[in-house]
Amino acid sequence: MLFVNYVQPTAGPNANDYIATFAVGGAQTGLPSVTPAKIKVKYLRADSINSKDNITWAGQTFGSQFMSDGRLQGDLEIIEIQCNTADGTCSVPVPGPSVALVFLTDSAVENSGADITQAETFATTVTTGKSFPTMDQADLMRSNGRSGKDPLGTTSKSSAIESSAALRSTVSSAWTWVISLSVSYAFAKLLLWRV
Repeated sequence: MLFVNYVQPTAGPNANDYIATFAVGGAQTGLPSVTPAKIKVKYLRADSINSKDNITWAGQTFGSQFMSDGRLQGDLEIIEIQCNTADGTCSVPVPGPSVALVFLTDSAVENSGADITQAETFATTVTTGKSFPTMDQADLMRSNGRSGKDPLGTTSKSSAIESSAALRSTVSSAWTWVISLSVSYAFAKLLLWRV
């Protein structure tokens, strides 16, 4: 089960927290109550909804901004909450802002990988020396800016001049057409007005 609280704290700590209360079966459902006696919760927390660092997942963090090696750091924190067996409900506090991931059984927690204490890591690829990519010049000339034959642009200096000239020619032709159409319309209107 997942509960989300997007509310930004404004009036001090815990001012925008809420408690989500749920039951599994029982009451108005007409089904037997199967609410567990206890649940376990992992929280995704941050100081603000706009936070870019100091974000924790089950008490662990990836480290400060621009200083992460991609591995969780810190102690794993899974909160165990006792449910109210008298009325068959569980209450989960959800601080603002945070996400609460609720596990209804111990096997659900185990299947989530929560018992892994040391994450498996893999060596990264390291190259030494300099690498110089190469490309056939003929292929480069054909792929670079569509040979400068159309007004879409190019990255070649010589083709840019040709492309720019083609674009100016296209724009000039379009303006000539618009002006011709306008003059023809005005002339036709003038002739029809005199009739």
